[in-house]
Amino acid sequence: MKRVLMTDRIHPIGHATLEARDDIDVVVAEDSSPETLARLIPGVHGIAVRTAILTEDLLALSDDLEVVSRHGVGCDNIAVEYMTSRQIPVCIAAGANARCVAEHTMTMMLSLARDMTAQTQAVRDGRWDRRNEFSAKDLYRSKVLIVGYGRIGRLLAPLCKAFGMDVVVADIALDRDLAAQQGVRAVEDFRPELADADFVSLHVPLDATTHHLIGPDELAAMKDGVILINNARGGVVDEAALAAALDSGKVAGAGVDVFSDEPPTADHPLVRHPRTVLAPHNGAASALSLEAAARMTAQNILDTFDGVLKDEMIFNLAGLRQGG
Repeated sequence: MKRVLMTDRIHPIGHATLEARDDIDVVVAEDSSPETLARLIPGVHGIAVRTAILTEDLLALSDDLEVVSRHGVGCDNIAVEYMTSRQIPVCIAAGANARCVAEHTMTMMLSLARDMTAQTQAVRDGRWDRRNEFSAKDLYRSKVLIVGYGRIGRLLAPLCKAFGMDVVVADIALDRDLAAQQGVRAVEDFRPELADADFVSLHVPLDATTHHLIGPDELAAMKDGVILINNARGGVVDEAALAAALDSGKVAGAGVDVFSDEPPTADHPLVRHPRTVLAPHNGAASALSLEAAARMTAQNILDTFDGVLKDEMIFNLAGLRQGG
């Protein structure tokens, strides 16, 4: 009998996928506090995690641990290096929510281009007279720079093309054949493209190489009036520098789904700023994507137990191969 801990409640299909097996004992945490997890982790063989923080100290509590399966694709809430040192796979729900995040990005892009927050408030305030103060920023014939050409970036690019945008994708590991098929220009270094990009959208993982990837220098290099979208991870952007760029007008608007510290405080400069469109880190939360992610999260655990886990589902695959 394998014991699986679910640190967070997910779509019922995830629970059902695990509970359909008579060789699986499913334990659902009543909350994801460190104290609760420390009590439940000893003896578990698998962990399904969404937002809970799995530190090295917590993961070390189970000598029987075989897999941690993340409900999503970012793993900054998991001690991945420690898991790799134990030769234990950290799985992701690869591709389950990519289209949802791409659509979420377009939503933010359109909202900021049309200044919908201010327009909505004007109507609510009875200020119909302000209708001529607003001028939309066209997506058509504008340039969008997509930083990160992974699962999300590859779905976002054709959406932008459909609006008649000039699309440039940037990634250190480019699929140039796919870029050519999509009719987009591909570059390895995004920085030279900042000067004439009307929109910049970030879709990279957070690690040592991408922390504050967008800082004061990158913001200064951007075109005046640029719109910046961050649906990646909060730490990818220097939030203080972005707030200053919004204050100065260098950045006309920012779409922010993720923050360095979550939840952000009420006085966070990006939360208070009138030219931001915000979401509570739920860009992947559509009905279809939540169901798909839950099913994949559970299936990755079962596939690990059964010895048939697919390489593309393993976040720390390179480290496991190097260590093995």
